[in-house]
Amino acid sequence: MKFDIRWIRDEFPICRQKFPVPGFDAPQPIRYFDHGASTHPPRVVLEAHREFLEKYYANIHRGHHNLSMIASDLFDRTAETVAEFIGADLKHQTVFLASNTTAALDLAAFAMSHTEGVVLTTVLEHHSNDLPHRSYGKTVMVGMNPDGSLDMNDFAEKLEKHPVKLVAVTGASNVTGWMPDIHKMARMAHAQGAKICIDGAQLLAHKSVDLKPFGDPEHLDFFAAAGHKAYAPFGSAFLVAPKDFMDGIPPYRPGGGTVLAVTEGDALFTKGPDRHLGGTPNIPGAIAMAKALRFLQDIGLDSIREHEVELTEQLLAGLSAIPGVTVYGPADPAQRLGVAAFNIEGVHHDLAAAILNNEAAIATRNGCFCAHPYLHHLLAVGDVTDLVNRLGRGEDTELPGAVRASIGLFNTPEEVDHLIDWVGRLARREWTGTYDLEQRDYCKPVFFEFDGESGMSGASTHATARV
Repeated sequence: MKFDIRWIRDEFPICRQKFPVPGFDAPQPIRYFDHGASTHPPRVVLEAHREFLEKYYANIHRGHHNLSMIASDLFDRTAETVAEFIGADLKHQTVFLASNTTAALDLAAFAMSHTEGVVLTTVLEHHSNDLPHRSYGKTVMVGMNPDGSLDMNDFAEKLEKHPVKLVAVTGASNVTGWMPDIHKMARMAHAQGAKICIDGAQLLAHKSVDLKPFGDPEHLDFFAAAGHKAYAPFGSAFLVAPKDFMDGIPPYRPGGGTVLAVTEGDALFTKGPDRHLGGTPNIPGAIAMAKALRFLQDIGLDSIREHEVELTEQLLAGLSAIPGVTVYGPADPAQRLGVAAFNIEGVHHDLAAAILNNEAAIATRNGCFCAHPYLHHLLAVGDVTDLVNRLGRGEDTELPGAVRASIGLFNTPEEVDHLIDWVGRLARREWTGTYDLEQRDYCKPVFFEFDGESGMSGASTHATARV
């Protein structure tokens, strides 16, 4: 399929959504630059989700009626779709369907807790590929270079120094978009007898992934990602993991669906995808996730990557040219996804994100993006002991952070120009609203009135936000 941005935007209902914005006579379309947090489902995915709920709603497996058999077939095909999308081999690997990437990575951390050794993590990680490993045993963190890329010399030294059983690394940073050479790291890990676990949450929808054949030195042992970052609804995710290894460890969450037989004193657990995740899964979510992956396949990951690289080049060049704006991470767009974290000199990141939303209808995200150690290093925060102590005492504390703009499939050059223009206005102090930075970590624009049934309505030309 030829990459057709008009057709693509027509597929996404969010592209037709409008919001009241002070200073404009009519509601404005949202310029959505928060794909790094969640992506919107296209029409075909929403229809697949709704069709299951309307026509085939039933629990899966062990039901001999038509609804259950259809639901089971649709659900079970999800694993095949995931495997095809990322190059997994179902003879040697199992696809476990989870609720989110955090849950998927926690399953990987639990699995590796049954092996002796330490987990090598990196300073780039989202908390979801760091804290679960900490909770199960000892971890050692690899540092970064001054530009925000991973320090591969430090990685090699620590891999050699410690009895490493697992390397846990992101496929792409959710802060800077920088992409480590995960296959090179896999080869190095395997040479030391370790496995590798990839947090693919940011990578999945933006660049083609190949786990490589089982037994290849650059093979990826564990790979986790979520549907809601790949244009599917919330609540669906997966972990691809070594089949024999997962069949040989105790069940992660024993319960309904995980057993072959139960007696008063014992249980015989099944093998395969049902072994570790007891209970009813998110069946419509899994079906919708599979539909979203097929939607991306139809467009073509290479075409998506080409489109997003062009927008990333435009965004990085535009932001970097604005006096007083600092953009974090390596400068080469080819080394990163369309994720740009930045700060504006003299403008708090809470305030910047609030103004972009309230006066320009631009959706960004701000804060530390669940990657505190990485942000602390990028911002050169230094010793954070006092900050942690003040937070622990419940004191109202100004947190370090940045604004993040993250590009997705349906963004356009015009939207990127709009964002760059407004960041420039903020750098020149050209906003019109009055903003009150009283409450840490949350912005609630008071000129919107929320109605549980009809949504959001009402606007004022005097914008007041509390953050």
